[in-house]
Amino acid sequence: MVDYKDPLNRDALDKICLETIRKYSSDTVFFKDKDSKFIWNSAGHNFQLGAKAGECLTGKSDFDFFPKEFAQSARETELMIMATGQPVVDVLEELTLDDDTVRYFLASKYPLYDEEGTIIGTWGTSKDITRIKTLEKELEASYARLQNLARVDDLSGLYNRRYFYEKLDKMISIYSERPDGSTFNLVFIDVDDMNNVNEIYGQPNGDNFLRFIATNMLSNTRNADTCFRTGGDEFAIVLPDIEKLGALDIARKIVEAIASSPVVLEGEVGKITISAGLATYEKGMDISELLSLAERKLNKSKRNGKNQVSF
Repeated sequence: MVDYKDPLNRDALDKICLETIRKYSSDTVFFKDKDSKFIWNSAGHNFQLGAKAGECLTGKSDFDFFPKEFAQSARETELMIMATGQPVVDVLEELTLDDDTVRYFLASKYPLYDEEGTIIGTWGTSKDITRIKTLEKELEASYARLQNLARVDDLSGLYNRRYFYEKLDKMISIYSERPDGSTFNLVFIDVDDMNNVNEIYGQPNGDNFLRFIATNMLSNTRNADTCFRTGGDEFAIVLPDIEKLGALDIARKIVEAIASSPVVLEGEVGKITISAGLATYEKGMDISELLSLAERKLNKSKRNGKNQVSF
């Protein structure tokens, strides 16, 4: 058995280990001089940069292989390492090759010392984690889709009752702390005589009416507003950063648009109207007070003949 404690054999072992790293390491390994030019590269690094052998990379730098911004960032990091003697460990690097190709690396870089302890360059390793990052992003996107589905009403495509309460609670929390006196408004909407609509046109067409209302709500609100279906024929809109008169104008547009537009059904044309109630948030209100106010205003519209907004 070879005694690797012997200095001569130890040198042989170091050579074996270095060559093993050079040939077989799945992570890239590289050494650079003070000008950030390559002086030694593992086979994995050669392959990554498209070189047949390490000698093909000698004297070249990241600027010869990567986009300028990426290479400049690497150079600045290496200058800092050489100036401070401090390594940079497990840094996520994002390399954009074109519009469709992005690669991710987990990189570590260290100062390179000579035998006298003087920094003469840098060395480092990197692992291609593109597949892992891609999977992470896919999982994040899937989670976001699931979150969205949990908040969306299937029939109307609007946000559902559950998210309505989450949103309203958040809005009250935000606007209760606003020092500028800004406010938000809440609109409750209810279909007029929905039972008659279903009896006259049938349940499937009743669903078409609800989709028609949802479409009009989205068409007549701002990007900042959020529309909800909170029940069978009940809807709501949360309108941030708007005074009562501005919110009233939006609510009236929706009521008028629905009343004046025919609904194309299976083989016939239908008509429908809605009633609405507008409540403006005032500091000190809790969620139940705001909901109660909007409900009272909606009931007022119903009592006064429907197809209108009360505020």
